[in-house]
Amino acid sequence: MLHEFRRRFARWLAYRQTLASLRHVPDSTLADAGISREEIRERARYAGLRR
Repeated sequence: MLHEFRRRFARWLAYRQTLASLRHVPDSTLADAGISREEIRERARYAGLRR
């Protein structure tokens, strides 16, 4: 049970860190990477799932 909690917490933390990082990136840089502002949550969610 503790192992599952740690795994879920690590995924949530990766999601939050990615979300915060992408929200601070300028629009022009996001556009260069092929990411729109609307995609930020989806990209952060994917990063959390990869953990």
